[in-house]
Amino acid sequence: NYREKCWLARDDYWKCLDMNKEDKEQCLKFRQLFEASCPITWVTHFDQKREYDIFKRQLALGQVETDKLKSLKQQPTH
Repeated sequence: NYREKCWLARDDYWKCLDMNKEDKEQCLKFRQLFEASCPITWVTHFDQKREYDIFKRQLALGQVETDKLKSLKQQPTH
C-alpha cells in the first residue's frame, strides 16, 4: 500500500545516511525515491523527526554543544 511504500523508501534513505555518515550526496538516489514515494508533508515531517532523533541521541551522549542548546532555547515554539 501507499503508506508502506513511503515508509520503506524512508527507511532505505535513512539506512543510506547511517552507512554514509549523513553524507546526503552519497544517498541522492534514495532521497529521490523517498520524495517520489511520499507526500511532501510526510517528507518534511520525517526529515524533522530524523533531525530531532539525532539531536536527542547526541544530547543523551553529551555531544551537543552549549551554543546549539542556547540557539534552540531562543527559537519560538509552535
